[in-house]
Amino acid sequence: MKRAFIIFFIFLIHFTLPGQNSDNGYSEELKAVLEEVERRFDVDLDYRADQVEGMILTNAWYRFRPDLEKTLTNILFPFDLAFKKTGPGSYRIRPYRYSEMTVEDGRELLDFLSVKYTNLEEWKLRKGELKSCMMQSIGLSPMPEPTGTPPIITNRRSYDDYSIENIALETLPGLYVCGSVYKPAGKLKSVPVVLCPNGHFPSGRYYQDIQVRCAMLARMGALVINYDLFAYGESLLQFDPEDHHRSLAMTVQALNSIRILDYLLSLEYADPERVAITGASGGGSQSMLITALDDRIKVSVPVVMLSSFFIGGCPCESGQPLHLCGGGTSNPEIAAMAAPRPQLIISDGGDWTHDVPNTEYCYLQKIYGYYGLDDRVQNAHFPDEGHDYGYSKRMAMYRFLAGYLDLNLAPFEKKDGTVDESGCVIEERSAMLVFGDNGERLPENAIKGFEQLARLFPGSKKDPEKGSCYKISVCDWMILKRQKPGAFERAHQIGADGVEVDMGSLGDRPTFDNKLLDPVTRRDFLDRSHQLGLEISSIAMSGFYAQSFPTRDGIEKIMDDCINTMQLMDVKVAFLPLGVEGDLKKYPERRAAVIERLKMFGQKAEAAGVVIGIETALDAGGEVRLLEEIGSPAIKIYFNFQNPLENGRDLCEELRILGKDRICQFHCTDTDGVLLKDNKRLDMHAVKKTLDEMGWCGWLVIERSRDAKNTGDVIGNYGSNSDYLKSIFSN
Repeated sequence: MKRAFIIFFIFLIHFTLPGQNSDNGYSEELKAVLEEVERRFDVDLDYRADQVEGMILTNAWYRFRPDLEKTLTNILFPFDLAFKKTGPGSYRIRPYRYSEMTVEDGRELLDFLSVKYTNLEEWKLRKGELKSCMMQSIGLSPMPEPTGTPPIITNRRSYDDYSIENIALETLPGLYVCGSVYKPAGKLKSVPVVLCPNGHFPSGRYYQDIQVRCAMLARMGALVINYDLFAYGESLLQFDPEDHHRSLAMTVQALNSIRILDYLLSLEYADPERVAITGASGGGSQSMLITALDDRIKVSVPVVMLSSFFIGGCPCESGQPLHLCGGGTSNPEIAAMAAPRPQLIISDGGDWTHDVPNTEYCYLQKIYGYYGLDDRVQNAHFPDEGHDYGYSKRMAMYRFLAGYLDLNLAPFEKKDGTVDESGCVIEERSAMLVFGDNGERLPENAIKGFEQLARLFPGSKKDPEKGSCYKISVCDWMILKRQKPGAFERAHQIGADGVEVDMGSLGDRPTFDNKLLDPVTRRDFLDRSHQLGLEISSIAMSGFYAQSFPTRDGIEKIMDDCINTMQLMDVKVAFLPLGVEGDLKKYPERRAAVIERLKMFGQKAEAAGVVIGIETALDAGGEVRLLEEIGSPAIKIYFNFQNPLENGRDLCEELRILGKDRICQFHCTDTDGVLLKDNKRLDMHAVKKTLDEMGWCGWLVIERSRDAKNTGDVIGNYGSNSDYLKSIFSN
């Protein structure tokens, strides 16, 4: 311990550099800090230049520790970066991934969750809280109405002891999920049901291992269905492959599983008391989720997925914020929601399930123990195998389901204890298609493209590149929640779609009093926005209302702070008011300085892929000329309705002069004293018509326009303005 302290003290001596002090926040470029890490610890760090370009780290040298990995964690975490060891003395820097954490952090989270309940009653309360929140967070509360259309069934094939037919179900108007239904041969009566959701394995539901598994279960006496992932297989007739990586994929896949179960249990020969689900990898995630949400599932076998430190990196597994429910949950707790229903966890030594016997399984036994039924949860672990649903894993599943579903495995068991799968036929992909080789039988009402799907989920985000939409936001400083996470709760009460988040006061500081650089605060902001389904419309530098943009010292650091914050928060637009001191009508002599600084800001913004929206005192023609002199596509106009109205200019004509490509966002507001709905000089219908004709879409941000008689009623004033804008711009 003493030696470690001495080493750390030496570090501080070594890193005490000229010009480093509290006035500049002990700031240093991230690239320089990483180079020092390489030199000091004699390691190689692999990272892309664009990952660190322009990034400024505060308290840089005080983040060093004697331990290399603790040092890297301290340095990288503020930028949502992480590291992975790739070999002796080498590490790769990569973006922070919300879906995974260290093994140690996973165990700590599981320990933390465990203390929330110590008996059956406490666990039941926790389970109920989680289930309600999960249904809402996944977008299925309330559950969409069934379409009521019959399934499309094609190409029935018969084999020795089972048959297969292709099926398509319309789970939402125009949305189809396709699959293969496997049935035992002979007259069916009181047959168990098994859902087999796919994972991200080659060829999807046409994959050989999946076909064998389904056929074998049917031969044992089960009614089995294997169905496409969203934007996989025949779903690609309706969507692009990249649509699978949208958050709505998780919602659609859960809905598809529930609708498929609805259909199978509507069959007179299906036994509702013997229903199971099993899938591997992403199919394992689906197995745990559907079991947690739907009590009709009586037996669950999630394969190679259960982990305390990994929740699934695909948006179809973790794209919706259900893991934030109940103050934060994890896959083991979701799997525990199956209790006391029988559950087999299949794990291996070659992926994130490697520690299941020692960690996750022990946790599950504790939960099942509350019911006095800890023998109902089992673990089949294969330490020398990898990430698949291979033969040995299938054998474990066959025996487990045979026991709990009363399936007949005996005819296929060999003397050596193995299972004979040789009677399972591997079909060609063409035989399994519902809609034909080229999709020629796709129904006429089938939706095409993600935008049409998103319209079926009013709360989902539209594709900003393809959609034409208006969204309403509020300024956090005007709703009295400047740089406070509570701004999202207040915006939710107001009925807004998002929040413009300020970077804090400026004053005489070297840069903004910006709490968003703190990783804990930032995570709180992002978590709350996701939980409430709100967006961050923009980052605001409102401090420049009362500061001199053209003359202030240290402007480059302020620019870097802004862009760094935008990247960390994944926000594409920042608001920069040039303010009184930057009023080019009053101070035309400052024009050259303003242009020079905005050119610099534009270069930085272009490199970061973001836009800086400026508010000026000029008319539209003057703003066009200013933008032309700046010459950067990353500098645009953040238009405030109040400015032309105050100066007697035609608001709609100003919009037409600027054109849609020069305007990034609007402060959809006027001076205080009158609510927007009562404002006689602001014709919002005319504004809407003009913007529609221009083809502009995006954020309308409410800044002021409060009732003069009751300016302190935040919810009343901003709620009224939000409702009014939505009544116009939503039509």
